[in-house]
Amino acid sequence: MVTRQIRLNTYEQIRKKLTDLKGKKINIVFNNRTVLFGELRHITDDSLTFVNMRLEAFTIPLKDISEVYFDYKE
Repeated sequence: MVTRQIRLNTYEQIRKKLTDLKGKKINIVFNNRTVLFGELRHITDDSLTFVNMRLEAFTIPLKDISEVYFDYKE
């Protein structure tokens, strides 16, 4: 079994592909290069709701996100 990584770099990629990742663990890279790891709970056209490993919920505007990446097994 192989583990692959997918990176979403543009606003359009993030907005379109994140709907398929609801309920999965992802890494979010902000414009200031900080990273959060946790589970994607909900996504709208301009923001997402995200729960980190301490079960703290965040609402993050998509304009503040530089990149999203996640691992999946084939």
